[in-house]
Amino acid sequence: TVGYQMTEVDRSASDEDARHMGVSFAINDDLTVSYGRQTVEIQGKASDEVNSGFSASYTMGSMSFAAYVNKTENIKGASTSNEDKKCITLSISF
Repeated sequence: TVGYQMTEVDRSASDEDARHMGVSFAINDDLTVSYGRQTVEIQGKASDEVNSGFSASYTMGSMSFAAYVNKTENIKGASTSNEDKKCITLSISF
């Protein structure tokens, strides 16, 4: 699956124009991987905010194992503001 979106947010002093794209691929019935990226151009800011992430999930019966790695660069247009997040989850249903 592939997706693409363009967004415009009109504000009086800080318009935002964003481009979003994502792709996911089901390797088999149990394993899926995906990647997404968003670039946000903020009026009056020198740097564009860039959000990107990779995720994978494996499901077997009632058990699901998932992980993701996300990164945000230039938060709100500030070139010195970056953030990384990582998560691993295990879910079991009864």
